[in-house]
Amino acid sequence: MPLTPQITLTATLLDYSGAPIGSALLPAYVRIALCGFGQTLPCIPGTGMVGKIASWPTDIPYVGAAISVPLWGNDVITPIGTYYSIAVLDANKNVIQSGIYQFTGTHTIDLSNAVQIVQPASSGSSFYVGVPFSATPVFVGTGALLTTFEITLTGNMSASSITGLALGQLVSFIIHQDAIGGRTFVFPPAVVNGGSIKPAPNGTSSQLFAFNGSNLIPQGPMTWQ
Repeated sequence: MPLTPQITLTATLLDYSGAPIGSALLPAYVRIALCGFGQTLPCIPGTGMVGKIASWPTDIPYVGAAISVPLWGNDVITPIGTYYSIAVLDANKNVIQSGIYQFTGTHTIDLSNAVQIVQPASSGSSFYVGVPFSATPVFVGTGALLTTFEITLTGNMSASSITGLALGQLVSFIIHQDAIGGRTFVFPPAVVNGGSIKPAPNGTSSQLFAFNGSNLIPQGPMTWQ
């Protein structure tokens, strides 16, 4: 029985002119690795696998046709905060593009528009997660002492949820309105007394919370910019 959730990563690699790169004679490659923070190796609970990439245990050749790779979502990967490192290589295995990503849910993600996360440059004490807009986004904790979620509202949110929190963690939300403004934002149910966001076009709102094991408690009022 496959674990869920699972995501499917698809890739169609193009050059700047829009033409596909890679051929049978000169393939390009996609390299995927599941990485963890600190000294704890990431794993898929209940399996001996560190990632749902068993069909391609090495670099995946790209010969001009779209490829599709099944991966486990971060919903089932431990420890919390693990991420996929994905690189595109040329025919000589030179890395021409690389990024780090966290995926959740059971959907298909296109590598060309997948949202990268930013790994902290110093320690694992803080972590930034750029969250793509969704009417019902899932905010996934990283295991860091402070996790900052940043999202730009290009439509109205109807609900949200948050997973992967541990006692004592701090969580910060940075919420941007788009050029239209007036978009609605809904905090996850764990948030107690979240503030009202700034409705003005291009407005920014931010608020810090602490997790007490059950709820996210505001650490000061909502700020507007």
